[in-house]
Amino acid sequence: MRLAQGTRGIRVAVTEDKVELWAPTQNAEATLQLAAKAAKVDPGKVEVHVTLLGGGFGRRGAPVAQNFVPQAVAIAKAVGKPVKLLWSREEDVRCDFYRPASAAKFTAGLDESGALLGWHLRLAGPSIAHTLAPAMLEHGADVRMGEGLVDMPYGVPNILIDYAMRNTHVPVGYWRSVNHSQNAFFKESFIDEMAHAADQDPYQFRRALLAHNPLHLAVLDAAAKKAGWGETLPPGVFRGIAHNEAYGTIVTQVVEASVDDRGAVHVHRVVCAMDPGHVVNPDTIEAQIQGAIVFGLTAALYGEITIKDGRVEQGNFDDYEMLRLDAMPKVEVVLVPSGAFWGGVGEPGLPPLAPALCNALFAATGQRIRSLPLKDQKLHTA
Repeated sequence: MRLAQGTRGIRVAVTEDKVELWAPTQNAEATLQLAAKAAKVDPGKVEVHVTLLGGGFGRRGAPVAQNFVPQAVAIAKAVGKPVKLLWSREEDVRCDFYRPASAAKFTAGLDESGALLGWHLRLAGPSIAHTLAPAMLEHGADVRMGEGLVDMPYGVPNILIDYAMRNTHVPVGYWRSVNHSQNAFFKESFIDEMAHAADQDPYQFRRALLAHNPLHLAVLDAAAKKAGWGETLPPGVFRGIAHNEAYGTIVTQVVEASVDDRGAVHVHRVVCAMDPGHVVNPDTIEAQIQGAIVFGLTAALYGEITIKDGRVEQGNFDDYEMLRLDAMPKVEVVLVPSGAFWGGVGEPGLPPLAPALCNALFAATGQRIRSLPLKDQKLHTA
């Protein structure tokens, strides 16, 4: 499992006439309702000031996950004075809502020319909706677990997608790009495996599957061109590619990476082409992509929460490692606005990162990475 959230801090003042909060929230309406219920007042007597969010990335959206709000209101009401509540990093990490630990089994068939004939995708894992918003379930099923798969852009003649919901006692929550993150890893890693089985170039294999989809093909081609796909790389450096659409935005990433004699992974360069439909401020988009790559690399390389005897083992950055400055790759962004749907840019830049990296590592080592984080893998040079 990966850590889903960030440290919580909130200020609350409760008087006879008013409840006032200064809170880092992604859902101010839910914060207001929670505060009103905790203080036992009419919602019209509650005022919420939304502060800068910090490292939320999904943590402060659903009402259930905002458990720090009623706690702070209860304390302020009990002491009769304004309070500032701040959870320690250890409290936050060990009492959190986590990214679902998911698994997939994929089976595909290719014809003699290497063309894809059919694909069976089966997912298993806990449901975020089951934990945070049961009303979102449809006849007991969480259709959102198939994000990025049920609506994939590839032309697949025959496809079957299954999901087996397997909920545990571990609370799960939203994480940057939600289910796209694991599903893009499953999908794009397997696309590479199919390309290898068909003895085809991974970029060209994707081009054939996107031949009917010019918007996606334009982004794929833009990333490959900017990255110099097919050109000679320095000795020991290899490329991987991955493609995904999330929240109306099309993204392709090419990663250049190497593995040293100790088995350590080094990411040198990430090229990201993106079509969010329209571009208003390109600098903002570039910054969001850079942030998504930092976030995604941390998860792919190190991110792991483990449970022992019913408790989370990690507590702070000494045992939950983060990406450091000296490990940050060069990031190059290519914007390919099509004028189509207005897409988001905060989350779509993350999903292709892990599969593009692992596809590069296959080129480097001949080892297929089917489980993350990479710190748990024993890699060797080819």
